[in-house]
Amino acid sequence: MCGIYACLGNSDATSKVLAGLKRIEYRGYDSWGIAICNDEIEIEKHVGKISAIEKLSLADSNNAIGHTRWATHGGVTQKNAHPHLAQNGSFALVQNGVLENYQELKKELQKDDYKFQTETDTEVIVALLEKECGKTIDLEKFSRTIKRLAGRNTILVLTKTGEVWVYRQGSPLIIGQGERGDFYFSSDLASMSLDAKKYRVIENQEIIHFDGKNLESFQSKDLTPKQIIFQIMDQQALEIDKGSFAHFMLKEIHEQEESFLKILSKSEELFPKIAEKIELSRNIYVVGAGSASYAAASIVFNLRANRKNVYHVPAYDSADFAAIFNEKDMAIVLSQSGETADTIEAIEQMKTKGVFIVSVVNMPSSTLMNMADIAYPLNVGAEIGVASSKALTGHMLFGMALADYLENKNFSFKKEVEKFSKQLGEWFGNEKIMNDIKKIAQLLSQKNDLYILGRGQLLASALEFALKIKEVSYIHAEGFSAGELKHGVIALIEKETPVICLVNKLTREDMISSAHEVKARGARVIGIATKNEDIFDDFIELPQAEKFANLSSIIVAQLLTYEIALIKNLDPDKPRNLAKSVTVK
Repeated sequence: MCGIYACLGNSDATSKVLAGLKRIEYRGYDSWGIAICNDEIEIEKHVGKISAIEKLSLADSNNAIGHTRWATHGGVTQKNAHPHLAQNGSFALVQNGVLENYQELKKELQKDDYKFQTETDTEVIVALLEKECGKTIDLEKFSRTIKRLAGRNTILVLTKTGEVWVYRQGSPLIIGQGERGDFYFSSDLASMSLDAKKYRVIENQEIIHFDGKNLESFQSKDLTPKQIIFQIMDQQALEIDKGSFAHFMLKEIHEQEESFLKILSKSEELFPKIAEKIELSRNIYVVGAGSASYAAASIVFNLRANRKNVYHVPAYDSADFAAIFNEKDMAIVLSQSGETADTIEAIEQMKTKGVFIVSVVNMPSSTLMNMADIAYPLNVGAEIGVASSKALTGHMLFGMALADYLENKNFSFKKEVEKFSKQLGEWFGNEKIMNDIKKIAQLLSQKNDLYILGRGQLLASALEFALKIKEVSYIHAEGFSAGELKHGVIALIEKETPVICLVNKLTREDMISSAHEVKARGARVIGIATKNEDIFDDFIELPQAEKFANLSSIIVAQLLTYEIALIKNLDPDKPRNLAKSVTVK
């Protein structure tokens, strides 16, 4: 959940790394730091966000490495920020991942009188490497060190002589090559597309060494040399301009008007292949974590119209299903980043059982894209806001389109999406509706608890609605099936408790009945539907496209929580304690 960015062999390396870290800040923004080498290692570290920093105290350098941290071990302090410097001053190190056996190794090092300066697991790696290598790192000593690391650990080491040693295990790292022969390392592809023209994804358990001029690669198991072959960068440069919007989150919410059309750009090529595999499969599992898990539940709802053997598997619970996976099954796996650790572990487990993998991922050349038998690019463009917006609705739309193709064996659904996108654009421009959202945001900003009810197609939307409120505006919110009300949930309702009801034509009768039940207990009922009802105390009108009410209601949630965050003076782009790419379990 941290981010690494490095530049080697460029006289502007220091400023290149600063700019690169700003582009990957969404991976973690507790603290950040940069190390350079000009005969000696110099380090600058800060607590807080890097986005506001314009100038460093560090000098220019040809080689620089940087890190933006999401804290796992040790508090958010300047001392715990990366890079970490070896006590003999010979190298600096950054890490993305978690050292699972750090306590055991730390006790061993303490017995050797090593005095730890930080609370991080990363310093254990620094101490091990320093103990093994002294002041000079070589391939065999580096290899012996990394073989002792348990868990998903990607590390990058800069020595005072300008050499760089890299090891990837689990957490992603990509090499880029610039026009002048300079090299870059980054935790994701899009972030380096402004600097690099070619790239190569570093494989798991691969060692990379930069000797000051050239790169070389080795398989860590037996130190066999590997060839480094770059491919042309066709990834669009990561857009970090908010345009006319105050925040990335708001920009990305509005971009859904266009992104829905982009999601189906590969459907005619890939849907027939996916459909063929679905027909041949015994069971279909739809896998995701966080927002992607709710999208997975939505996809399961849609696919079950054609296939009954479709199951929702939250990635972090995949072990509960492991006994029934086999080579006759397939999995549809969802992720924005393609680097979600829980999801990668689930897919690794499935692949050992021979499960066929279809990935639906927004980040090109990511781990989950490379692991898949069929990789479907979500294609919604860079999503900088930490709370997923267009990627989440993109996954849900993918499921709706695939279900439609399975039923009709054509691509007429695209026409419906085009119509909906036009309606959505007009809806965004409706001043009354936007004011209604702001008015209700003001009301909800004063509350500590609220509940969202949905049924059928709108149940997954209710769950995601609650997650968005929790993530961005820090209000306790829970999503429920309206059918659960009389089985216990209604006990939570008190006078003026906000209850949001998501309504479409198919569920209207039951949802209005539920609204009456909570209203009778004193609830303030907020209706979100295409049509107002007498029972609603407040109402937000959706675009008049009933088939897409699940997506529209989530967009309302995104706008509501954005407005609540502004009222509460919170940063909607960078919610506390969260990071965009969850690369640790």
